[in-house]
Amino acid sequence: MNNNKLFSILIHLLIWALLIFLLRNSYLVWGWTIGKGYDTLWVHIYGALTNATIFYATSFYLIPKLFNKNLKRQFFIQSFIFLFIISIVELFFDYHIGAHYQNRFYRGALELETWNFFIEGFLYIIPVNILYYFISFAYRGPIDRNEMYERELILQREKLETELQLLKSQIHPHTLFNGMSSIYHSIDATPDKAKSLVLNLSNALRYHLYESSSKLSLLSKELEYLREYISLNQARIEDDAIIAIDFEDFEGNLLVTPLLLTPFVENAFKHLSQFPNKAQNKISIQTSIKEQDLHFHCWNTVNKEMMKKEKKGGIGLKNVKSRLDLIYGDKYELDIKDGSDKFIVRLKIPLEEKL
Repeated sequence: MNNNKLFSILIHLLIWALLIFLLRNSYLVWGWTIGKGYDTLWVHIYGALTNATIFYATSFYLIPKLFNKNLKRQFFIQSFIFLFIISIVELFFDYHIGAHYQNRFYRGALELETWNFFIEGFLYIIPVNILYYFISFAYRGPIDRNEMYERELILQREKLETELQLLKSQIHPHTLFNGMSSIYHSIDATPDKAKSLVLNLSNALRYHLYESSSKLSLLSKELEYLREYISLNQARIEDDAIIAIDFEDFEGNLLVTPLLLTPFVENAFKHLSQFPNKAQNKISIQTSIKEQDLHFHCWNTVNKEMMKKEKKGGIGLKNVKSRLDLIYGDKYELDIKDGSDKFIVRLKIPLEEKL
């Protein structure tokens, strides 16, 4: 039993003990209930026990097992039977235990005929039992709302995790496709380069297999993977474009969500301009660390015809925006400028430090 449950039990015991104390020492007269001036300890103890039975049975069985599961007919039938039986039991105690008290209320009641005794007793007992019955609903309501809220949080978390896994799984085929394409174009012309690209592809796929399933990955591994990925893409277009890479060195074991930057890089290579003049086709990719935030800056040259084609196919930026929203909420900054000659991405995301 954990500390929270133990504390809750002690609080409930204290409340029932306090209720018995107050009733025993009050001048309250209800039916055969005895006011101050008489020894009524056992009367109030068994009264509290029957009331507690109603309260807990309704709170932890009737409401959650029947009422909350929309079994209303069974709920009302069982509630009626339950309250009737409890009232009979309480009257039985009144009849046998009440006789031992030097008390004109009980002694006067015991002089009644049996049926009159039970009828009069019901008139006094039923309202009190019904009161505790409805108190159970007031007690159970916040518990049910809290449990429903926790279930919704669990379902939402599972939904987010499923969506994240789906979004990440979409990246893997692109890495494989782009890598194989680069190797294919290099096998005949530059076999040594093709071997190097096979190693790059192997490293990239290894990262996908062992690191991308984790919630966080070392930033150093993420950037190394990004270099491998850039190399695979660069091999296909290095004769037609100028690629500038600048990854700032950093110290410390900083952690980042894996595969967040890959779609931006993939987008830059996919939609790079294809002017005849190589100097007009450029990609620039930069990363830096400032105040434990990762700053990512990527841009590529475009032309109007290419901009029209950007809307077709591919993972697209919608994918990565969804991931950013799911992971960081409002804790990231993403600025995308779709100009007539350049497509620019600036991203800032918070980093965590490995303990």
